[in-house]
Amino acid sequence: MKYEIRQEFDATAGQVISAMMHPEVAAFLTGHMKSLREMELLERTETDDTIVRRVRYRIQPVIEKIGPKKIPPEAFEWVEQSTFDKKRRVMTYKNIPTKAKIAKMFENHGEIRITDAGARCTRIMSGELKIHFPLLGSVAEKMIYKKAAEILEEEAAALRLFMVQ
Repeated sequence: MKYEIRQEFDATAGQVISAMMHPEVAAFLTGHMKSLREMELLERTETDDTIVRRVRYRIQPVIEKIGPKKIPPEAFEWVEQSTFDKKRRVMTYKNIPTKAKIAKMFENHGEIRITDAGARCTRIMSGELKIHFPLLGSVAEKMIYKKAAEILEEEAAALRLFMVQ
């Protein structure tokens, strides 16, 4: 399924980008989000043009089972592999589950675009989520998307706090 999530910030695009890419944001978000169990910056390489990151996330489980199949808590751990283009203000990402069995069933990739709107900015996350599971994959996609949208709203609220600290 394809998705788009839009969020408004009472800050400039530059301020939001600085907060999102800050090396200490992981610890702050972990301490300020109930849905986020762990967030660990594994790698961060910055050049004049890009910021390349690998970030490990582990969230509270969002679904307990798909049909009769129970979903283990470790299914909700993945590594974001992303590249942020500073000039375009666009981050492309791919979320890769840490467990091989889950990685075979789950695909998620997309981009985050941040645009100025006066003294405010808009963050637009668009991408594709695919669950490869017979018959119930599309149901799982909708459930995961709904919960992911809630988590991203919680993340945006925590990011706003990070920017004013």
